[in-house]
Amino acid sequence: MRTELRNIEQSKPGSVLENARANAKNPKVAIIGFILSWIVFFLIKDGLPDVAGLKPAAKTTIAIMAWVIVIWVTDALPKSISGLAIPLMLIATGVFAKPKDAFSGFTGNESFLVIGAFMLAAVMSVTKLDKKIALGILSKVKPRINNLLSGFFAAHIITALMVPATLARAGMFLPIVQGVNQLLGETEEAKRSRKALAMAAIGFGSVFAAPVFLTGHMPNVIMTSLLNGKANAGITWGKWFWLHWPLLGLFPIMYFWVTRYFKLKGVEVPGGLTRIKTEKEELGKTTGTQWVIVGAVVLAVLLWATEGKLHNFKSGIVMLGVMAVLFIPGLTNLSWRDVQQKTNWGTWLLLAGALSLVDAFAKTGADSWLAKQMVHLVPAWGWLGMLVFVMVLVQVIRLGIISNVGAVTLMAPIVFAMAPLLKLNSVAFTLAVLNVDTYALILPMEVTASLIAYSSGEFSFVEFMKVGSILTLCAIIYIALVMVPWWAINGFPLWAM
Repeated sequence: MRTELRNIEQSKPGSVLENARANAKNPKVAIIGFILSWIVFFLIKDGLPDVAGLKPAAKTTIAIMAWVIVIWVTDALPKSISGLAIPLMLIATGVFAKPKDAFSGFTGNESFLVIGAFMLAAVMSVTKLDKKIALGILSKVKPRINNLLSGFFAAHIITALMVPATLARAGMFLPIVQGVNQLLGETEEAKRSRKALAMAAIGFGSVFAAPVFLTGHMPNVIMTSLLNGKANAGITWGKWFWLHWPLLGLFPIMYFWVTRYFKLKGVEVPGGLTRIKTEKEELGKTTGTQWVIVGAVVLAVLLWATEGKLHNFKSGIVMLGVMAVLFIPGLTNLSWRDVQQKTNWGTWLLLAGALSLVDAFAKTGADSWLAKQMVHLVPAWGWLGMLVFVMVLVQVIRLGIISNVGAVTLMAPIVFAMAPLLKLNSVAFTLAVLNVDTYALILPMEVTASLIAYSSGEFSFVEFMKVGSILTLCAIIYIALVMVPWWAINGFPLWAM
């Protein structure tokens, strides 16, 4: 009996770790992170003395933000559960009395747009239409590494229109790139080519296509929700595209830098593009269901582009309507069971929770208070100097936040509130500073797509830093010198409030 009791006692710590291991990448870090998150929460909420200008509700909201950032960094809770926990904590701590205020991020147009887009991405995955489009583009290029890289970039831009997450796109391209890399061999030239394809065709391609379409990246949705709610910016799906299509100019810059760094000019793909063409042929001809899906996507894009001109249907309602059409009996052979299993419900819950927290920052005044603290750090260097300084400052802060959505959730309300204090246009300033966050490529774990590329094992941590940090710098310069004037032409001059 004593032996049995001793064995039970000895198994207790192990059982906790085993339970955590089933739900976390690193169980020890997750457990420590969960405990630490609550210590940080109560230290800010109850441990810090009252500060002039900081209301109790605002301080509690900041404490919730600190709590969830620790949760996200340590993977202490599944991302979806953390998204649900945010509004629950807003209610439990008394920040909001009514559930509709705490859950505001779940019921807005942006939330409907994203969940509809996730369902569409699942439809494309189930029917393999996403892979067919990507392979179709790649099969048309010449059998050289630099041409192949261009083909991957084109495929990323097209699929960003239909696959609404950098993570999903990177995951889709990972096996395609790995299949190509198997053809390249082990020569020095081949190793350089494999590094370039893994780094750029999986990670950079996903990231650089992300800001162009509103549904291509979750931070885009967070920014739009904030700007429409606080500045009445009137940003629709079509207007977002119009404001951001010049960012496609970063693709040639990225292409030039990657091909130059890895010395890819003239490098041939052994055996041509046989693997890609073979995989394409294995998918067969385009089916009737796939053509219906293509038609539905075209219809959605047309309705998004004409919102406010030919009709007044919000983009989220359009997206849900298009999804409903796909399941009209007899129109397609889609199975809802298959689609729901591939729909990214967890990321939607995370995003909706993040939107609720951004809304709480605005309603409690936490954003204004934090903005005032950060403004003291900004030197009076004129509008361009101040912009670049804040861009760099946010990237430095960003190094400690291993979550793209988390970083934008934290910084969006603060950056927006900083603009009037610096006598700058809130819309242009927010877009400029936070769009740079999409190109946070100094460390491979700053954006999940880069982490997926890193998982290929083709390049080292240091190699990624050498290539990625230059691209982040290029993005800062490009946005400051190209995008800021473009936004000014379209009614948002950074230098005028």
